Amino acid sequence: MKDAATPQVNATLPVSQTRLLDYHNWIYLNPGDRVVVKRHGCEPEHGTIDDIAEDASYFWVRIEGQSRTLISQGDGTTIHKILT
Repeated sequence: MKDAATPQVNATLPVSQTRLLDYHNWIYLNPGDRVVVKRHGCEPEHGTIDDIAEDASYFWVRIEGQSRTLISQGDGTTIHKILT
């Protein structure tokens, strides 16, 4: 039986602690912002914005435990900005 006090290791953040950003809101991202990245066929991954294009049409994010990943409009990626 599972102990109710044991936290889930891979639990995702509650929606109230994140804000879904559509492509038009990427302009509000800044290097250092913490995000949750949901790519097609992958589990949600936590990362940090590393660099963003001047027009915010694409950006680089460092996914925890991985290298930098390029995110661009039309690649099907969903971005949630972590608010806390």
